[in-house]
Amino acid sequence: MKIDTLVIHADLFTMGGSGVGYVDDGAVAIDRNRIVAVGSTTELVKDYTAEETIDATNMMVLPGFIDAHMHSSLAIFRGLAQDTRLWMHRGIGPVGPYLNRDNEVAGSRMNILEALAAGTTTFCDQSDPILEIVPFYEKLGARARLTCKVHEVASSKHKLKEGDLYPFDPAVGEQSLNDNLELIERWHGKDDNRITATFGPQAPDCMSKEFMLRVRTIAKEKNMKIHMHVAQDKRETTQMLRRYGKRSVPFLDELGYFDESLVNIHLTDATEEEIQLIVSRGASMVLCTGSQGITGGFIPPSVPFIEAGGKVGLGTDQAPGNNCNQMINEMKLTALFNKTKYEDPEVLPAWKVLRMATIEGAEALGIDEEVGSLEAGKKADLIFIDLTEKTMQPVIKTPARNHVPNLVYSARGHEVKRVMVDGKTLYLNGEYLTVNEEEIMAECQAIALETTQRISEEDFAVSSSAQFMKEGKL
Repeated sequence: MKIDTLVIHADLFTMGGSGVGYVDDGAVAIDRNRIVAVGSTTELVKDYTAEETIDATNMMVLPGFIDAHMHSSLAIFRGLAQDTRLWMHRGIGPVGPYLNRDNEVAGSRMNILEALAAGTTTFCDQSDPILEIVPFYEKLGARARLTCKVHEVASSKHKLKEGDLYPFDPAVGEQSLNDNLELIERWHGKDDNRITATFGPQAPDCMSKEFMLRVRTIAKEKNMKIHMHVAQDKRETTQMLRRYGKRSVPFLDELGYFDESLVNIHLTDATEEEIQLIVSRGASMVLCTGSQGITGGFIPPSVPFIEAGGKVGLGTDQAPGNNCNQMINEMKLTALFNKTKYEDPEVLPAWKVLRMATIEGAEALGIDEEVGSLEAGKKADLIFIDLTEKTMQPVIKTPARNHVPNLVYSARGHEVKRVMVDGKTLYLNGEYLTVNEEEIMAECQAIALETTQRISEEDFAVSSSAQFMKEGKL
């Protein structure tokens, strides 16, 4: 049979079954944008003739990573929200008002390039200027599952003191909801479902009860997923108790939010009872270990969520807090932080966090019929890890294989040499094949400099970075 692409001689990890689905000297047959067969090289070279044959000798080949939650548009302020208990008020808050949509889009492009080069093929991006960002995803060729930040919080939020209730502005809500609806209308299902959309109510503390009900009703009418921060921290809990007299989970449960359509982001401040309730309703969870650990000093409850039978994916969240939008880094932090939390080295082993970054992340998002594993019928999203890199050496296959532990605990991202989405190579040996990296990075740097020069001394003075600068710590 004639096909487009045949990958041969790979150390193949399909994520099939309940483990990592290893195939020695493996091969993948690809036609158009889908996988048509997976097996041994010996078998597939007999059955298929390809326009292009890729020799993956000394390569670990696996499904592309799924970043189940990120805010790419915040990347312009990477590294400005760490080492403070008030990361929103003293990190992003003082500088955020100086960003315009062009600034955010420029940062987003840089952020996306960083992630793609480290193996991310599916981006679940929730950003304010998403309508301006989505054409870049289309041009790049990445898989994107996108939404807006739908909320009613007035722009004066950054001037509030800790504990003050957010001021709501119905006009802000209307605009953000209309943007989300436009995103769905223009982009959902584009390019053979490579670009899809969801509804993105930002968080229950950022909307009135009436507005939350309205968003849920529209989402149900359109039979679409909802992607929302829930119980993300004590700040949210305080807002909810002051405004509604209830914590986020029981409040949302009364509104009928918890079912298979809801993807919960963080759940950091959720109780064990609340976790049990969410799982029983069929809703899933996305864990952002790096961001929550760095900015909050806590670890979201993914382990009890998994033990209760829930589906969990991994996300990088945002660059100002996490600093890094690489899923390899996220896997490592997730494994290490949870082993430390539970004082148990067997908690979240390497193979498990790899599944959370691939097939189980796809299950949490409801896209596992299309991506997340290498099997016939699924989209051809593959990444190639160079096993000759020092961080992956030595390669041991018997009596035990060390590929997966080395990928999770040793790799840094540069080991990714090829990234394919829909059967097309987007990144190869350090070069992007569909966009101009040099132009994108230069634009981002120039905008960052211009933007930071506009920040007033008065506004910046309240930031943690300003304090660190005074003390000679930056």
